[in-house]
Amino acid sequence: MPRLTSPLWRYLGSAASWLLFTFCFTLLAGGAIIVMGLGGFCASGGAYVIQTQCPDVVTLTTPGSIFGGLIAVGIGALVAQGFGTPLISWAWPILFIGLGLCFGASGVFSGLDGIVFDLLAVMFVVMGGVPLWLELRADPQGFFLGTTNADGTSFITRDTGHRSIYSFTKSERNQPYPGLQAADPDAQDAAHPAPITPTFRDWASSLGILILFGGLGVYLAMQIFAAAGSHG
Repeated sequence: MPRLTSPLWRYLGSAASWLLFTFCFTLLAGGAIIVMGLGGFCASGGAYVIQTQCPDVVTLTTPGSIFGGLIAVGIGALVAQGFGTPLISWAWPILFIGLGLCFGASGVFSGLDGIVFDLLAVMFVVMGGVPLWLELRADPQGFFLGTTNADGTSFITRDTGHRSIYSFTKSERNQPYPGLQAADPDAQDAAHPAPITPTFRDWASSLGILILFGGLGVYLAMQIFAAAGSHG
């Protein structure tokens, strides 16, 4: 089995992860908005009489969107391998802050039940905002750029004194090059090139993939809701 280490695989991994994640998140958020518009609860199937039936688009898309989002994070971690805007750092904040904003918007327009949605909105925004702040504090550059270029060469990064909350061991993001003296160029070899300064091309590649494929995922999900509405 070939190792997925070429630049092409890293490009594909980053693009596919963002496309799938934003697609799934938009389906999940759209379904949540529909359910909140129905009063916050609906059901489908079963042996009992259902007072509020879930629309077909909700029952068809919501379960798959949750698993699809998890798969997208796995693709980003295993295939992109540090290249591109890291979905693993963004997924939790997007999920909880995004749903929190959905709850907040629903709370404004839901009358007497709005206080429940408002409380849920605050809770979700805090749950997403705290990890967001911790990740930005650990490595602002890596949060937007990633940790390597498409060739797999690590970027030079500033030591913030903090580590990513997703590191199970001491983070390599903000440490000197592992096992080598960063100030000693003779210690580097072809197999372990020295970290490099990010270029404009590196920034354009990472952010371009995020904007292009992330936006495409949102657009495709919105087309599903539009099609469901036109047949509703």
